[in-house]
Amino acid sequence: MRIYAFKGTRFVTDSANAGKLAAPPFDQIDPTLRDRLYGESPHQFARLTRPVAPDDGDIYLQASSVHSAWLSQGVIASDSEPSLYPYSIELPDKSFRLGLCTLVGVEDPSSGIIRPHEQTLDKPFADRLNLVRATGVDLEPVMFLSDDPGTLEELLRADMRSQAPLVEHLDLRGNTHRLYRVAGADRIAQYREVLGSCSAAIADGHHRYKVGRTHAEQTGAKPGTAAGAKMAVIFSLASENLVIDPIHRGFEKMLDLTPLRSLTASQQTLTASSGEEVARAVAAAPGPALAVALRGGETEIWNLDPARMPTGTPPGSDRLAVIHLHQVLLPAVGFEPANYLDGTVSYRSDPTVLWREVQAGELALGVFLPPMTAELFGQAISKGDLLPAKSTRFLPKLASGMVWSRHDTEVS
Repeated sequence: MRIYAFKGTRFVTDSANAGKLAAPPFDQIDPTLRDRLYGESPHQFARLTRPVAPDDGDIYLQASSVHSAWLSQGVIASDSEPSLYPYSIELPDKSFRLGLCTLVGVEDPSSGIIRPHEQTLDKPFADRLNLVRATGVDLEPVMFLSDDPGTLEELLRADMRSQAPLVEHLDLRGNTHRLYRVAGADRIAQYREVLGSCSAAIADGHHRYKVGRTHAEQTGAKPGTAAGAKMAVIFSLASENLVIDPIHRGFEKMLDLTPLRSLTASQQTLTASSGEEVARAVAAAPGPALAVALRGGETEIWNLDPARMPTGTPPGSDRLAVIHLHQVLLPAVGFEPANYLDGTVSYRSDPTVLWREVQAGELALGVFLPPMTAELFGQAISKGDLLPAKSTRFLPKLASGMVWSRHDTEVS
């Protein structure tokens, strides 16, 4: 992939105060949270990503006006030279995710250099495209997973040890995000050498990447410019601390489980009183496995049979429960690809919510899926194959407003 150092734009204040002005990604901000963030500061970053125009005016022009005003007032400024921005996330358990915030050249989808990893549901594509057109600013990064052998993290650790963070942000889940800065042609060249021969999977922000690529194509942005690239935070698939959480499934109508049980290796009844218990049990079960909770009935752990997978499935897929669910189990009861996106299936990231809905009778049954290892994830997408929609959840989400990129900024 092609990476570029850029003159990042940031809040002109100390790391702690800059962190208070950062925000969750736009699609995590509902009207209630937006109003709360607005009330915290006239310079809260959500004013750009979730703009509200006075007198029902144009919200995109409002965001552009706010950004221009902040620049002229000295609230924000761009760095003096093109830079890369190491990015760390410290979780409450003291584990770390280490990534690099950079500009990545947009690529033709057929090249396989930057690729989606799963089918996607409709997102507010037009909304984000209008925002980019109005502001000329790349406000929020996407999350990439690089197939480098782990060298990226070695560089990041060395650079983070040698300096204090520019921004330190505590998110709503208790994770601490820290941003650093690396300049100098020699050090930038080392990062470029590590990542230049790598491809990347889009872990989070598929629609944001599509917006960046579409805008570059529509405006004729040249390669090697900020407008011809997309801001991303790149993490390594080789990271020991990469966690890929599941997204569980719910069904309003009861499925005929008889043919499904015959397609599994075995089933065991599970005694559980909460969604967390079910999630822990299925995560601990020998893989591949999933759990099925029935409305007014029992909960079971299903051990899946890798031999049932269709011929030609990607390596590693036979050990991924979500692939079994979509390619073996659900087709056996008449599901077609459209059913996964037409509302027939409900998607729940929180097992507590899914358990409550099943127990209350709002859903007929719930399917609880296990986490996915980075190794199996990498194998399953290595040849360009896509996982089913809503297969993965990469946490923590990246913060917005730590650093961002104007399309007219200098890159190197």
